[in-house]
Amino acid sequence: MAFFTLACAFHDTERLIDKTLPLAIRSLTHPTRHDFEVVLVAERSSDEAVARLLPRLAELGVDELRFRRTHRHAFSGAPSNNFHGNHFTTTSPYLITFTDDTFIYKTDESFDVLDATARIFEQNPEVVLVSKVDDHEEWDWPLTDVGPEIEPGIRSVNRVVDQLIAYDTARFAPVARRLGAFDRDTYVSHEGFEYQWENLASHVGTSGERKIAYPERWPLRVRHSDLRNQPGSMHGTQDEDVKLKCFERLWESHGLTK
Repeated sequence: MAFFTLACAFHDTERLIDKTLPLAIRSLTHPTRHDFEVVLVAERSSDEAVARLLPRLAELGVDELRFRRTHRHAFSGAPSNNFHGNHFTTTSPYLITFTDDTFIYKTDESFDVLDATARIFEQNPEVVLVSKVDDHEEWDWPLTDVGPEIEPGIRSVNRVVDQLIAYDTARFAPVARRLGAFDRDTYVSHEGFEYQWENLASHVGTSGERKIAYPERWPLRVRHSDLRNQPGSMHGTQDEDVKLKCFERLWESHGLTK
């Protein structure tokens, strides 16, 4: 039996998280034979938003709330780099991170996501990351295969996206540290050139004979509950009303369309 930390990145979508977080926890952990904790990471949140969350942690299924003010010692590049860089933890052998606007829906209630994740890591020592996000056709940087299947139905792919990433922390952290993952000036957001945590994590997972596993056949549908500003853009609308409408369409379609 393994121990997992599930960490959700939260900013200010207080209405949306009421819908996305309980669904994500249920889909990832019910049922499971493994132990886990749920951490809600409030990055760039207001003091007032965090104060409103505190009495609701049990209702949301959260074991721990982390709040860091980012006015000082912030990471460069995208604001989400602060979530990953400040709160990446190696205290658990397995870490699963997702965002407050991620729709995670399981189509087979008996499927143990944590157990399937642990099994991939245990049986494939070259796998550093596991990721499954179904709306990858929207990404500015396409998902492609970088070799033969790791196992039947488990693709070896070129990248991750932070809607849902599972880490073997002991395999990932030393390489990520060497590549500057926890140096605050590593990342870049410039027109025509982006280097964010997703890029660095993908570098770790595709270099030195390491691999990223994409379990295409899992009965798990994962989509970004937001729309792109324009086709091919890496940026969503960041409008909570739009995200709520996306969630409702995803819920009605069982995760097939937004």
